[in-house]
Amino acid sequence: MKTKAQIFFSGTDVPGREQTVLSPAGCGPDVARVSEIGWQGKLTVNVFVILDVEDPRLALLQKLLLAYKVDWQELRWDEYTDEEYEAARLILVTDTMDISVVGGPRFGTDYDLSSACPACGAGMRQTSAYVLDGVTPDEIGKLRTYRAVDSYSEILVDERLSETLEGAGLSGLSFRSVYALQADKRQIKLTWRQLWASHTLPPMSPRSTGILWDRACKTCGRSRLDTSSPGPLRIAYRARDLEGAQDVNRMWEHFGFARWKGDLKTAVLSQPMFLVTPKVWRIFRDAGVTGFKWLPIRVVEDA
Repeated sequence: MKTKAQIFFSGTDVPGREQTVLSPAGCGPDVARVSEIGWQGKLTVNVFVILDVEDPRLALLQKLLLAYKVDWQELRWDEYTDEEYEAARLILVTDTMDISVVGGPRFGTDYDLSSACPACGAGMRQTSAYVLDGVTPDEIGKLRTYRAVDSYSEILVDERLSETLEGAGLSGLSFRSVYALQADKRQIKLTWRQLWASHTLPPMSPRSTGILWDRACKTCGRSRLDTSSPGPLRIAYRARDLEGAQDVNRMWEHFGFARWKGDLKTAVLSQPMFLVTPKVWRIFRDAGVTGFKWLPIRVVEDA
């Protein structure tokens, strides 16, 4: 495992522009990307530098930015080898904006609210096929570009990938149909399927790091968690809480934005992410699936 850091700052905030700090720090085009955008006579210069956290250039760049009183944002994440993925107990599946599509209750997906948190809606149980926005070209077009997409933490896969997953005999996995809502309110069935997990894990260990715990729902504690900067995010589970885990599972917690005001027509649900075994990761990898991020969890013996 290697931990990477991304430093982001504005080149116009540096006296003499970005090379004033990049050059003496030894940050050339191999690690630094400079993007210039002109708009209405104003120049915006975005500078992104990605380095290993152990690279001495990182500390030097930070010192130079401090010396010139330049504000920056920092993001850290872990990168893993295939061997580390294969050895993982479970792997957290997260998405990127590239594969994110809009769907859910606002488009006709039905849910049982009887066990949902009244404050945030966490714990709603889906009772129908999954329905996507079938009108917006950019949204539905992603189904022609990718083999798997994400819709508010729901994973949808194309027909061939679903057949591969089904044929692998994965525990805890079943599928639901996927429809697209048309402008005339008709729902058209797609040749895609929604992954469905029968098992939800208990809450993760408080020894997980890179998390803003104070943003969690005050009523249930399940939703609206967010990652903290600079990170990296590291999810831990107690060994005893992994007993009974399947090949495909859902987290107990939801990360990110959620909206619940008691009306499904305006809701963005607090759906938890998937945790899968290396078997599932391997199938996605071998199928050439892109757009997802994979994070091996950590197993701890106590709290």
